[in-house]
Amino acid sequence: MRKAFRLFFHRANFKEVDLTSRVKIQPMGLDETVKGARRRAELAIKEGNADFGVGVEAGIIKVAEGFFLNVQIAAVVDSTGQLSFGSSSGFPLPTRFVSLIEGERAELDKFAHELTGAKKITEEEGVVYHLSKGRLSRVEMTEQCVSMALIPWLNKATFELGSERGLPRISK
Repeated sequence: MRKAFRLFFHRANFKEVDLTSRVKIQPMGLDETVKGARRRAELAIKEGNADFGVGVEAGIIKVAEGFFLNVQIAAVVDSTGQLSFGSSSGFPLPTRFVSLIEGERAELDKFAHELTGAKKITEEEGVVYHLSKGRLSRVEMTEQCVSMALIPWLNKATFELGSERGLPRISK
């Protein structure tokens, strides 16, 4: 996330806010994933007293019968309440693992070893690193979705930021 911000806002400072105890575990479906990212962003800006609040949520979304993707959604909210979303690329998950996750209401990470065969999976790598044979990491997926969510601030005129016709605003 830091890398994505620093690409566009070179002097960005960061304050991490631990929100793990206040958000739902393993969102299932796009709606739950988006709600989780938005909740994290709203809590982050409120508690961080910052120009931007960022929330990232990884969720499992059904894209067709028997076909599921793990995707990350970022929500970015600024100090005026304007809100944007972005997504990462998504990677497929076998249906049997999705059934296990849903049945136990567990995180994907609980099944990481069985899914990938890797002895150790770091938070930075994530499951995707092993499934993609080292071509994409969890951190890179986070950078993707945050970069996509920042697009309106990089194109203020196009997105009419600061106007009533711009991005939706969150209620304070």
